[in-house]
Amino acid sequence: MSEAVGQQTPTGVAIDTAPDGTVERFRHGKTVAIVIRLLAERSGGAERIYVELANMLAARGYEVTCLHYDQSRGKPFFPLDPRIELINLHPDPVPFGYRLRRWASRRPFFPASLRQKWGWAAANDIFVAQLRDYFTLRRPDVALTFMPPANTPALLAAAGTGVKVIPTNHNVPEEDYTSPERWDPNPIDREVRLAALDHAARIHVIFPRFGDWFPSHLQSRIVAMPNYVSEEILEARPAPQREPIILAVGRLAKVKNYATLLDAWALIARDHPQWKVVIYGVGPQLKVLKAEAQRLGVEDSFILAGHRGNLGEEYARMSIFCHPAHFEGFGLSPAEALALGMPVVAFADCPGVNEFVFDGENGLMVDRAGGPAALAAALRRLIEDEALRRRLGDAGPASVASF
Repeated sequence: MSEAVGQQTPTGVAIDTAPDGTVERFRHGKTVAIVIRLLAERSGGAERIYVELANMLAARGYEVTCLHYDQSRGKPFFPLDPRIELINLHPDPVPFGYRLRRWASRRPFFPASLRQKWGWAAANDIFVAQLRDYFTLRRPDVALTFMPPANTPALLAAAGTGVKVIPTNHNVPEEDYTSPERWDPNPIDREVRLAALDHAARIHVIFPRFGDWFPSHLQSRIVAMPNYVSEEILEARPAPQREPIILAVGRLAKVKNYATLLDAWALIARDHPQWKVVIYGVGPQLKVLKAEAQRLGVEDSFILAGHRGNLGEEYARMSIFCHPAHFEGFGLSPAEALALGMPVVAFADCPGVNEFVFDGENGLMVDRAGGPAALAAALRRLIEDEALRRRLGDAGPASVASF
């Protein structure tokens, strides 16, 4: 090769040459594509990490493009560095053929196998085609993808293009790859999710033991890397006197199990009228939780507070953090709460939380079999024992220092 020093090849790799014209070394290019399915106006933990990762890479000099596939034309909830290119790959309008497939996939008079095939194509084919065009034309040095709804299309799109794709998995793999209740319930989607990983350059998981779930031929590609507590969160300073509030943070969805927290609170609310529960998050269970809180007579002390940007101030001033989820990949909000000195109450069998919350050390871990009554007992214990609250909270920052 005789390219000049620093010249880039068509694939974006910069080639340095020695004075005699021979290749001295290869220096990887700096173009990164980051792919997520839905981004517009979404305020979840995964979306926040997606945006923060993009911002951190841009600050380090990488050329970053954020790709998403939103029918909504809204903007990202979290602020994106203006140097970052943001592309919504969803066409407007959707071509008639895809709309026809979607219509046919919902008609019960067609065979189930055809409806599943058409349904998967209607949901994914345009996304795959758009990504393939992007990868072919722009040829990023690496594509980082967030969660199965983006992992699968990106892996299929990049196959044969030479673009390296690293799918990131932010939850328990068994739930993400086999549960019909996670992501698209179409059985074709579950089959393709796992098969597409054969095209991955590396496969990210949150904790090492999560990697054990994947097939043996993928084990050499597994990289374990936990999420992190954001510097923005750590800018807050714990209040010397905390307010009598139990805080929860997360999407109002079944997996977060806020219905159990509501039932638990109803058992103890009358005994502690100065206390209340505040939940930051939005989602499909909003109306159900509001109606149930009213039925139980705790609507004034069980507050669904909606979106919130920087939660550091909330972690810093409130007293107890409760996270009743069925499972988590990491448990970002409990880690943030611990970092700012809040004791955590959670269920002992919750993966992704029981990796760093330990009963009697930095929180109280509850037997899920005990249901709302057991959760209520743990909350009552912390409400009534200020010394215990302080001891567990004081242990929080050191327990998540590695994050």
